Amino acid sequence: MTGILVLLPALAFAWWGHTGYPDTFPPLLEDLDRKAWVDGAQILFPDRYQQFHDKVLELRSQWRTETNHWWSTGNAEIFNQTYQQLVEEGSLLIEASHQKSTALRLEVEELLEPEQAQLTRLRTLSHFFDLEADMPALSKAEGLLRESTLRAQQGQYLKARLAGEQALKHLHLVETHTMTQMERYTSDTQITLWEQWVNRTIRWSTSTAGTAVVVLKAPRRLFVYQRGRIIADYPVSLGFSGLADKLSEGDGATPEGQFHVIRKKEGAGTKYYKALLLDYPTAAHQQRFHEAQANGLLPSDRSIGSLIEIHGEGPDNEDATSGCIGLENSAMDQVFDRAKTGTPVTIVGALNTDNEVVNTLHLLKEHIQQRTERWHRTRALEASFTSTK
Repeated sequence: MTGILVLLPALAFAWWGHTGYPDTFPPLLEDLDRKAWVDGAQILFPDRYQQFHDKVLELRSQWRTETNHWWSTGNAEIFNQTYQQLVEEGSLLIEASHQKSTALRLEVEELLEPEQAQLTRLRTLSHFFDLEADMPALSKAEGLLRESTLRAQQGQYLKARLAGEQALKHLHLVETHTMTQMERYTSDTQITLWEQWVNRTIRWSTSTAGTAVVVLKAPRRLFVYQRGRIIADYPVSLGFSGLADKLSEGDGATPEGQFHVIRKKEGAGTKYYKALLLDYPTAAHQQRFHEAQANGLLPSDRSIGSLIEIHGEGPDNEDATSGCIGLENSAMDQVFDRAKTGTPVTIVGALNTDNEVVNTLHLLKEHIQQRTERWHRTRALEASFTSTK
């Protein structure tokens, strides 16, 4: 009897020690779980990682239960198969995280440089078109692109992409408003009207042998005509919104049309070096202004504006202007000497569709097209990651 009592513990030990479960839970699986977390799988593939993590915990709980029993209640073979499947899934998850992280990094890098260039382009255009209402959106886009850059430098590529995508939404608003204003420089009807004004001015100069001035806003040049021929050509500066057609006071736009010099100003008569005052607003501008008010495009208390000049530099050699046409003092001297009261001054946007505004408009549209293509390309790549098992 004593022999049997001694044999039973030995048999029990042998039984418990051969359940088919490892004595310690294999560390590889938990190492994979930990590495997947460090590699950002919980962010890049949240559902997939959570399922993997839960299965690891479930398998460990099963191992703990079975190894604490005097005898096995489970199937060790199934345990081992599940273990191998989870090792494979963990390895695939880590590899997918590496690939997606790399793809996100490249996507953010591909986004940042061209969008920074687009932001700079729009900032430049804000000095020539009416984008005052768009400046908050432009500033938000700039801040978000800066955040995207910092996130990318810290390896937070998903957050970097999110900031970049938010920046694009603000840029899109500004792009739409800007391109709407630029489109008239592509209009054959508008170009034809501008050509008619300039041709009429040149014919007058030819027939009278008189001096006339033509300003082209797109290239920002002023031409002096004598006897129908160009005798001088100067660069000019325009105010904010200068490439838009003036509608009311304070809009910063430079008016377009056919004008005349009504007064030559110098000395105490002007805050600028010298100035030629034009007869703005003409009857045509007044009609356009009143129609805009009648149609609700302008507040009823808004005025049409006045004091449109061709002028030299201001105090401290400043060339800033608001709706006028600015010249360097040396150029102003020559134009001032050639002009007199009654000299025709014609101001137009451009004389053909091959102009600086249209060229910039093409750049904006090309950039938007490339952005769209990039978006479709990256979404297709992202879908391939999502479908990878």
